[in-house]
Amino acid sequence: MWPRVNRAAEEFYCRLLQEFDEEKKGIHNDPFIYEADVQVQLISKGQPNPLKNILDENDVVFIVEKLPLEKEETSHVEEPQCEETAISDLSTGENVGPLALPVGRASLLLLLLNLFTHTVGLPACSNYILITYWCTHLRLHNVPFYFFTGQLIGLYTMAHNPNMTHLKIHHPVTALPPLWVRCDSSDPEGTCWLGAELVTTNSIAGIVLYTVSCKADKTYSVNLEDLKSSHKKRHHLSIVTTRGFAQYELFKSTALDDTLAASQTTITLDISWSPVDEILQSPPLSSTATLNLKVESGEPRGPLNHLQRELKFLLIVKHDSAAVDRSIECLFTVRGDLDFAEQLWFKMSGSVVSYQDLVKCFTLIIQSLQRGDIQPWLHSGSNSLLSKLIHQSYHGTMDTVTLSGTIPVKMLLEIGLDKLKKDFISFFIGQELASLNHLEYFITPSVDIQEQVYRVQKLHHILEILVSCMLFIKPQHELLFALTQSCIKYYRQNPLDEQHVFQLPVRPAAVKNLYQSEKPQKWKVEISGGQKKVKTVWQLSDSAPVDHLSFHKPDVSELTLNGSLEERIFFTNLVTCSQVHFK
Repeated sequence: MWPRVNRAAEEFYCRLLQEFDEEKKGIHNDPFIYEADVQVQLISKGQPNPLKNILDENDVVFIVEKLPLEKEETSHVEEPQCEETAISDLSTGENVGPLALPVGRASLLLLLLNLFTHTVGLPACSNYILITYWCTHLRLHNVPFYFFTGQLIGLYTMAHNPNMTHLKIHHPVTALPPLWVRCDSSDPEGTCWLGAELVTTNSIAGIVLYTVSCKADKTYSVNLEDLKSSHKKRHHLSIVTTRGFAQYELFKSTALDDTLAASQTTITLDISWSPVDEILQSPPLSSTATLNLKVESGEPRGPLNHLQRELKFLLIVKHDSAAVDRSIECLFTVRGDLDFAEQLWFKMSGSVVSYQDLVKCFTLIIQSLQRGDIQPWLHSGSNSLLSKLIHQSYHGTMDTVTLSGTIPVKMLLEIGLDKLKKDFISFFIGQELASLNHLEYFITPSVDIQEQVYRVQKLHHILEILVSCMLFIKPQHELLFALTQSCIKYYRQNPLDEQHVFQLPVRPAAVKNLYQSEKPQKWKVEISGGQKKVKTVWQLSDSAPVDHLSFHKPDVSELTLNGSLEERIFFTNLVTCSQVHFK
């Protein structure tokens, strides 16, 4: 019996260690299959983490979940599974997202875990007797033996337990990231996650076991003092500390109609404070607050659509005339001080519909410059080919330019790029949010034209962020200036990323009008004391915090005549944990 368990722990640990080592080298693998119907995935730091909505977890973790149906059907398993070990398919045959293990199966992970951590010193026969006792006591005597040997948290714990020196694993054991198991919430407590996280100092000292439950209802009943008392009793503490957290959704983009998809623009306010006086306490002005902005360019309710259209045109550097025909845009807003080249950009973008039109327009302009029919004025600082020709025309001599291939496209690209740079400079300096020195990286002509377009694209995203902030939350100039400098600093060092969340610390007093009369999107209290990792967390949110469960949704009978819900649906989470020492 135990040789099989030991071998399973050794093999599973080595498989996890292999994934962890490759992740540290920058190699990201697909989930690996375990026991034919389970898959294990390593989530790297910075990747979307399914635990973030519950524990603010954003580090490296292993996620255990049911194998999707299409993968399960292609895996070859000679040993048939009994009904008790099969994993229920919550998607009724249709893979609609992450899939969970039944709680009955997952909870045995903790049974095995406690067994191995508390009975290390017993002889093997005593351990076997203890398993038999636990199975009988919990009425699990019909569960097949391999049901235990395959339980991943138990194997994970065995491999890390320094007392298990008989395992064929290199010592000292490398500490692996936490292991979390998706559960189907089918038990009365509504368990949706089980987790294990190592306690390390100079060596592996123990493990923390997490249980996460989730329920959806129209009402909730919880008392802060009851939560504190429960935490004290569970962890044998006399004093606990409390920390509150509230998140307010200040803006979220929605689709204007069925033909236009919503952009991914969201603006939220995170507030934390300590101590907490009561459940759903409004954050005091002494709290710590952070503004979070994720802005996708092209917000349909924003005023920058014309610049977005111009920028999209600049992003086409294709060389064929057909691409130019498809890329010509029109209807751009005119700035009041447009010079000749910028007016030309505006006129051509409204009238040129083909590559040949583009060639004809530039041919006419060059001929007029050569004859002296026109002597247009330009803003200083332009480095475009057309600007160079115009300056040469002032002295009666001009270079010969062959308008073929990509040259006409490049000429139009250059004057459009110059115009956009001036548009952005006008905004940032006019609003007193940045100086030319601040903008130098984004507007310099000393890099190739493709890099110039890329940097202007970054600057446009900064502008989208600021305008969204100005339009939807109307902050003070001090906050806008700080946000501008934060965005500029980020984009000097990082590539364009419209999914990046820009964070800005703010004083609660400066934004109190945005949240004090509003209900939070998420509210939670964290109770802790003693060891750092031992905590109890209760959370209330207006959206499902887990992505592998389907919660009850109101039916038609629960809707009022005007289509609104009579009662709001709440999602409550409770996170509890216990800590086990290996020595």
